[in-house]
Amino acid sequence: MNNGPIAGTIAFLIGNYMTTLFVVGLVVAAVKVLRQGRERTPVTISGTFLNSFVLWAIGVAQVVNFVMHSVFGDFAARTIGWAQSPFQLELALSSLGVGVMAFILCTRNSAFRGKVALVVATVIFGWGAALGHVYQLVVNHDDAVNNTGLLLFSDIAINAVGLAFVLWHAAALRRARRTGEVTVRTDAPVLTA
Repeated sequence: MNNGPIAGTIAFLIGNYMTTLFVVGLVVAAVKVLRQGRERTPVTISGTFLNSFVLWAIGVAQVVNFVMHSVFGDFAARTIGWAQSPFQLELALSSLGVGVMAFILCTRNSAFRGKVALVVATVIFGWGAALGHVYQLVVNHDDAVNNTGLLLFSDIAINAVGLAFVLWHAAALRRARRTGEVTVRTDAPVLTA
């Protein structure tokens, strides 16, 4: 097996799929914003970033999380420093449910309130998981790669960015309504037809 820089990079990207998919979402959103041209407004820009976050950082990431904790449950448990247990499957199914909700809510035609609810629920879970990882580190000295590494940072930072996107879009919508830009849709599309 080749352990060169390319193999190492691929292993890092796959092993840190939550962060990788978050970055993919940012890149996709940036490209879409650049392509908006004259349609580019604070509402379309913030909506594009929020929708892309919902699709990539929540939807795709949670479906991958489902696969990791169900199909590769033993491996996932070891990388977190846990023993395999029936809770792995419960976490997997919860992740699948959240991922499906994100796929339903990632378009501009979906209600902003639904996106807010999804992002807030994800933030609560992510920050709660981060606290759990810190607790396991302090109390049980669990310094496994997915208990204290990039995943811990991602649980905090990615969810903070998601919350920031919600607040940014809410502020853009409020300004657009105040200035009479009512013709602007409430969200920008993530996928083009």
